[in-house]
Amino acid sequence: MLNLKYHNEHAQASTNQWISSRQQVLYACLLIGCPWLKDRSHDLIKLLRLDSWKDRIDRMVSWLETGFRVATLVNFLTFLRNGAYQSVLERLLGVRSVFPEKQGMRQVTFEYMTRELLWHGFSELLFFVLPLINFQRIKNYVMRKLLSVPRSKASHNAQRDLTSCAVCENWPIRAQEIGCQHVFCYFCLQSNFKADPGFSCPLCGYGVGDISDIRTVQVSQIQGDEEDEVG
Repeated sequence: MLNLKYHNEHAQASTNQWISSRQQVLYACLLIGCPWLKDRSHDLIKLLRLDSWKDRIDRMVSWLETGFRVATLVNFLTFLRNGAYQSVLERLLGVRSVFPEKQGMRQVTFEYMTRELLWHGFSELLFFVLPLINFQRIKNYVMRKLLSVPRSKASHNAQRDLTSCAVCENWPIRAQEIGCQHVFCYFCLQSNFKADPGFSCPLCGYGVGDISDIRTVQVSQIQGDEEDEVG
């Protein structure tokens, strides 16, 4: 996509300046083969029956991994200073990604740069602020104001709907109640109450005063309700 090619820094001026076949094979082996050997080291030890060398091999792999991380850090700092050899493998093989053709000068207007800087600053501000906003609580507050349902406690003697959750309208899983004639799924009620302590039933407006008001609906109640519907 960027039209980049690997340049062979060790090549002579009279020879091909691009990466050689030998360097390509070495680059592929180091880039793919080394991580594969590390991940499969335990299987290879069992296959080659080197159980007695397992501890030594594990220590050697750990040292090599630590050394590679240190070399990666040093190479990164050097890359920031010189702008050459983006990875350790490129530095070891002497290859560097460059444009095959010389790039022309690009003119960027001041207005474009200002707009990009403002947009990046605004996006970073959103990434910082949005996780701090409790959207569930705002949603419940708006729904309570729009619906304007009176927050009154329904009578337990009234016919109750125990076959659908008041939030998701599906069959209630581990049904729970808050004191009104409606029931909720365990997750629907607990997630809404934890996000908004002022949560109220979306159907009748009855609110949850305290977590002790949340009770599990007994199976006998559901069975009794189903018998009433059948009768």
